[in-house]
Amino acid sequence: MTDLFLGQTRTKGWRLQSAGAAYTLVLPWQADMVVFNNLTKWTATAAGDARSWWFRDHNAAAQAYQQQVIDSAAGSSFNFLDTTTNGFTVADTTLGATDHEALISAVSKADPCVVTTSAVHGYQTDQLVRVTDLGPEMPTARGMDELEGLRFRITVLSTTTFSLQDPITDDNIDSTNFVTWVAGGRVQLESRSLTLNNPQTGVYSDTNPYNPTEFSYDPITYQLTAGTAVMADDNDLFVVVAYGFGSYENLGDIA
Repeated sequence: MTDLFLGQTRTKGWRLQSAGAAYTLVLPWQADMVVFNNLTKWTATAAGDARSWWFRDHNAAAQAYQQQVIDSAAGSSFNFLDTTTNGFTVADTTLGATDHEALISAVSKADPCVVTTSAVHGYQTDQLVRVTDLGPEMPTARGMDELEGLRFRITVLSTTTFSLQDPITDDNIDSTNFVTWVAGGRVQLESRSLTLNNPQTGVYSDTNPYNPTEFSYDPITYQLTAGTAVMADDNDLFVVVAYGFGSYENLGDIA
Protein backbone atom coordinates (compact mmCIF):
# COMPACT_ATOMS: atom_id res chain seq x y z
CA MET A 1 0.00 0.00 0.00
CA THR A 2 2.63 2.47 -1.14
CA ASP A 3 1.91 6.19 -0.89
CA LEU A 4 4.83 8.46 -1.67
CA PHE A 5 3.31 11.46 0.13
CA LEU A 6 1.88 9.79 3.24
CA GLY A 7 3.28 11.56 6.31
CA GLN A 8 5.06 14.22 4.29
CA THR A 9 4.43 17.96 4.47
CA ARG A 10 3.99 19.59 1.07
CA THR A 11 4.23 23.28 0.18
CA LYS A 12 3.97 25.34 -2.98
CA GLY A 13 4.24 29.08 -3.49
CA TRP A 14 3.09 31.56 -6.12
CA ARG A 15 3.81 35.24 -6.81
CA LEU A 16 1.08 37.21 -8.58
CA GLN A 17 -0.29 40.67 -9.19
CA SER A 18 -3.98 41.19 -8.49
CA ALA A 19 -6.43 42.34 -11.16
CA GLY A 20 -8.72 43.68 -8.43
CA ALA A 21 -11.23 40.86 -9.07
CA ALA A 22 -11.89 37.33 -7.84
CA TYR A 23 -9.20 34.83 -8.84
CA THR A 24 -9.30 31.02 -8.98
CA LEU A 25 -6.03 29.37 -7.97
CA VAL A 26 -5.34 25.86 -9.28
CA LEU A 27 -3.65 23.72 -6.60
CA PRO A 28 -1.32 20.77 -7.33
CA TRP A 29 -2.95 18.63 -4.61
CA GLN A 30 -5.61 18.87 -1.89
CA ALA A 31 -4.25 21.62 0.35
CA ASP A 32 -4.97 21.84 4.08
CA MET A 33 -4.20 25.56 4.37
CA VAL A 34 -3.63 28.38 1.87
CA VAL A 35 -2.29 31.80 2.85
CA PHE A 36 -2.59 34.89 0.64
CA ASN A 37 0.02 37.50 1.66
CA ASN A 38 -0.79 40.95 0.24
CA LEU A 39 2.61 42.65 0.31
CA THR A 40 1.18 45.93 -0.96
CA LYS A 41 -1.33 46.19 1.89
CA TRP A 42 1.21 45.03 4.46
CA THR A 43 3.20 48.22 4.00
CA ALA A 44 0.24 50.48 3.29
CA THR A 45 -1.75 52.72 5.58
CA ALA A 46 -4.67 51.70 7.80
CA ALA A 47 -7.44 49.27 6.79
CA GLY A 48 -5.36 47.16 4.41
CA ASP A 49 -6.02 43.40 4.64
CA ALA A 50 -2.44 42.18 4.67
CA ARG A 51 -3.03 38.43 5.04
CA SER A 52 -5.90 36.02 4.41
CA TRP A 53 -6.09 32.36 5.49
CA TRP A 54 -8.16 29.45 4.16
CA PHE A 55 -8.38 26.17 6.12
CA ARG A 56 -9.68 22.94 4.65
CA ASP A 57 -12.90 21.68 6.31
CA HIS A 58 -12.98 24.71 8.60
CA ASN A 59 -14.52 27.34 6.36
CA ALA A 60 -18.08 28.08 5.49
CA ALA A 61 -18.69 29.25 1.93
CA ALA A 62 -16.87 32.53 1.22
CA GLN A 63 -15.21 32.63 4.64
CA ALA A 64 -11.70 34.01 5.13
CA TYR A 65 -9.69 34.72 8.26
CA GLN A 66 -7.87 38.01 7.74
CA GLN A 67 -5.26 40.19 9.39
CA GLN A 68 -5.81 43.91 8.84
CA VAL A 69 -3.42 46.83 9.40
CA ILE A 70 -5.21 49.37 11.62
CA ASP A 71 -2.83 52.32 11.85
CA SER A 72 -0.53 54.36 9.66
CA ALA A 73 2.56 52.67 11.11
CA ALA A 74 1.68 49.86 8.71
CA GLY A 75 2.54 46.87 10.82
CA SER A 76 2.66 47.89 14.46
CA SER A 77 -0.90 46.76 15.19
CA PHE A 78 -3.62 44.69 13.52
CA ASN A 79 -7.28 43.75 13.54
CA PHE A 80 -8.28 40.11 13.01
CA LEU A 81 -11.35 39.64 10.86
CA ASP A 82 -13.69 36.78 10.00
CA THR A 83 -14.85 37.71 6.51
CA THR A 84 -17.88 35.78 5.26
CA THR A 85 -18.55 37.61 1.98
CA ASN A 86 -16.24 37.49 -1.04
CA GLY A 87 -13.62 35.54 0.88
CA PHE A 88 -12.72 31.98 -0.19
CA THR A 89 -14.80 29.31 -1.90
CA VAL A 90 -13.74 25.84 -3.02
CA ALA A 91 -13.95 25.42 -6.80
CA ASP A 92 -12.78 21.81 -7.28
CA THR A 93 -13.65 20.11 -10.57
CA THR A 94 -13.97 16.35 -10.94
CA LEU A 95 -13.70 16.28 -14.75
CA GLY A 96 -16.56 13.88 -15.37
CA ALA A 97 -16.76 12.05 -12.06
CA THR A 98 -20.06 12.35 -10.19
CA ASP A 99 -18.46 13.50 -6.96
CA HIS A 100 -15.12 13.33 -5.22
CA GLU A 101 -16.13 12.60 -1.64
CA ALA A 102 -18.33 9.94 -0.03
CA LEU A 103 -19.20 9.16 3.58
CA ILE A 104 -18.57 5.62 4.80
CA SER A 105 -21.41 3.62 6.36
CA ALA A 106 -19.64 0.25 6.69
CA VAL A 107 -16.28 -1.48 6.11
CA SER A 108 -16.07 -5.27 5.96
CA LYS A 109 -13.47 -7.51 7.58
CA ALA A 110 -12.95 -9.66 4.51
CA ASP A 111 -10.73 -10.46 1.54
CA PRO A 112 -11.19 -8.25 -0.35
CA CYS A 113 -12.14 -5.42 1.97
CA VAL A 114 -15.45 -3.87 0.90
CA VAL A 115 -16.44 -0.27 1.68
CA THR A 116 -20.10 0.75 1.78
CA THR A 117 -21.03 4.42 1.32
CA SER A 118 -24.04 6.17 2.83
CA ALA A 119 -25.19 7.44 -0.60
CA VAL A 120 -24.53 6.66 -4.26
CA HIS A 121 -20.79 7.18 -4.71
CA GLY A 122 -20.68 7.62 -8.50
CA TYR A 123 -17.20 6.07 -8.74
CA GLN A 124 -15.82 3.80 -11.48
CA THR A 125 -13.66 0.70 -11.32
CA ASP A 126 -9.91 1.51 -11.36
CA GLN A 127 -10.33 4.96 -9.87
CA LEU A 128 -7.93 5.92 -7.06
CA VAL A 129 -9.35 6.94 -3.68
CA ARG A 130 -7.97 7.91 -0.30
CA VAL A 131 -9.63 6.75 2.94
CA THR A 132 -9.65 9.32 5.77
CA ASP A 133 -11.21 10.09 9.17
CA LEU A 134 -10.80 6.56 10.56
CA GLY A 135 -8.50 5.09 13.18
CA PRO A 136 -7.85 5.76 16.87
CA GLU A 137 -6.77 9.40 16.51
CA MET A 138 -10.32 10.67 16.07
CA PRO A 139 -12.10 12.00 19.21
CA THR A 140 -13.94 8.65 19.30
CA ALA A 141 -12.10 5.64 17.86
CA ARG A 142 -13.66 4.62 14.53
CA GLY A 143 -11.79 1.42 13.75
CA MET A 144 -10.13 0.23 10.53
CA ASP A 145 -6.89 1.87 11.69
CA GLU A 146 -4.98 0.10 8.92
CA LEU A 147 -6.84 2.00 6.16
CA GLU A 148 -6.45 5.51 7.55
CA GLY A 149 -4.83 7.99 5.19
CA LEU A 150 -3.95 5.46 2.50
CA ARG A 151 -4.66 5.44 -1.25
CA PHE A 152 -6.34 2.48 -2.96
CA ARG A 153 -7.54 1.38 -6.36
CA ILE A 154 -11.19 0.32 -6.30
CA THR A 155 -13.44 -2.23 -7.99
CA VAL A 156 -17.05 -1.05 -8.04
CA LEU A 157 -19.50 -3.72 -6.83
CA SER A 158 -22.68 -1.63 -6.69
CA THR A 159 -23.81 1.99 -6.56
CA THR A 160 -22.88 2.12 -2.85
CA THR A 161 -20.11 -0.51 -2.51
CA PHE A 162 -16.60 -1.13 -3.82
CA SER A 163 -13.64 -3.31 -2.90
CA LEU A 164 -10.09 -2.07 -2.25
CA GLN A 165 -6.91 -3.02 -4.10
CA ASP A 166 -3.28 -2.01 -3.71
CA PRO A 167 -2.64 0.82 -6.23
CA ILE A 168 0.78 -0.59 -7.15
CA THR A 169 0.35 -4.38 -7.14
CA ASP A 170 -3.44 -4.58 -7.68
CA ASP A 171 -3.62 -7.18 -4.88
CA ASN A 172 -6.88 -7.25 -2.95
CA ILE A 173 -6.72 -5.63 0.48
CA ASP A 174 -7.38 -8.34 3.08
CA SER A 175 -9.00 -6.67 6.10
CA THR A 176 -9.88 -9.91 7.89
CA ASN A 177 -7.58 -9.10 10.81
CA PHE A 178 -7.95 -5.32 10.77
CA VAL A 179 -9.46 -3.37 13.67
CA THR A 180 -13.25 -3.66 13.41
CA TRP A 181 -14.97 -0.65 11.85
CA VAL A 182 -17.11 1.25 14.37
CA ALA A 183 -18.45 4.37 12.65
CA GLY A 184 -17.58 7.25 10.35
CA GLY A 185 -14.88 7.75 7.76
CA ARG A 186 -14.70 9.38 4.34
CA VAL A 187 -13.49 8.46 0.88
CA GLN A 188 -11.77 11.10 -1.25
CA LEU A 189 -11.62 10.48 -5.01
CA GLU A 190 -8.11 11.38 -6.19
CA SER A 191 -8.14 10.45 -9.86
CA ARG A 192 -10.10 8.70 -12.53
CA SER A 193 -8.15 6.13 -14.52
CA LEU A 194 -9.89 4.68 -17.56
CA THR A 195 -8.46 1.27 -18.41
CA LEU A 196 -8.29 -0.64 -21.67
CA ASN A 197 -11.20 -2.71 -22.93
CA ASN A 198 -11.18 -6.39 -22.03
CA PRO A 199 -9.54 -8.46 -24.78
CA GLN A 200 -12.01 -9.34 -27.50
CA THR A 201 -12.95 -12.95 -28.15
CA GLY A 202 -12.09 -14.80 -31.34
CA VAL A 203 -8.97 -14.91 -33.46
CA TYR A 204 -7.32 -11.61 -34.30
CA SER A 205 -6.99 -10.94 -38.01
CA ASP A 206 -6.93 -8.13 -40.53
CA THR A 207 -10.70 -8.08 -40.45
CA ASN A 208 -10.94 -8.64 -36.69
CA PRO A 209 -8.12 -6.56 -35.14
CA TYR A 210 -7.69 -5.74 -31.48
CA ASN A 211 -8.69 -2.11 -31.02
CA PRO A 212 -8.44 -1.19 -27.32
CA THR A 213 -9.79 2.02 -25.90
CA GLU A 214 -7.00 4.54 -25.51
CA PHE A 215 -5.77 4.88 -21.93
CA SER A 216 -6.48 8.23 -20.33
CA TYR A 217 -5.81 9.75 -16.94
CA ASP A 218 -8.51 12.07 -15.66
CA PRO A 219 -7.50 13.72 -12.34
CA ILE A 220 -9.49 15.89 -10.03
CA THR A 221 -8.47 19.54 -10.30
CA TYR A 222 -8.26 21.17 -6.86
CA GLN A 223 -9.15 24.86 -7.05
CA LEU A 224 -9.70 27.68 -4.60
CA THR A 225 -11.40 30.94 -5.55
CA ALA A 226 -10.17 34.02 -3.70
CA GLY A 227 -12.89 36.67 -3.79
CA THR A 228 -12.58 40.44 -3.97
CA ALA A 229 -12.24 40.74 -0.18
CA VAL A 230 -9.00 38.78 -0.50
CA MET A 231 -7.69 40.04 -3.84
CA ALA A 232 -8.25 43.68 -2.86
CA ASP A 233 -7.11 46.28 -5.41
CA ASP A 234 -5.73 46.14 -8.93
CA ASN A 235 -1.93 45.75 -9.02
CA ASP A 236 -1.64 44.60 -5.37
CA LEU A 237 1.35 42.24 -5.13
CA PHE A 238 0.77 38.80 -3.56
CA VAL A 239 2.87 35.89 -2.40
CA VAL A 240 0.60 32.85 -1.93
CA VAL A 241 1.60 29.66 -0.10
CA ALA A 242 -0.33 26.35 -0.01
CA TYR A 243 0.36 23.71 2.64
CA GLY A 244 -0.43 20.01 2.76
CA PHE A 245 0.02 18.65 6.27
CA GLY A 246 1.98 15.44 6.74
CA SER A 247 -0.24 14.66 9.73
CA TYR A 248 -3.43 16.30 10.94
CA GLU A 249 -5.19 15.09 14.08
CA ASN A 250 -8.54 16.19 15.49
CA LEU A 251 -7.97 16.18 19.25
CA GLY A 252 -11.57 17.14 20.00
CA ASP A 253 -12.51 18.97 23.19
CA ILE A 254 -9.44 18.69 25.45
CA ALA A 255 -11.18 20.41 28.39
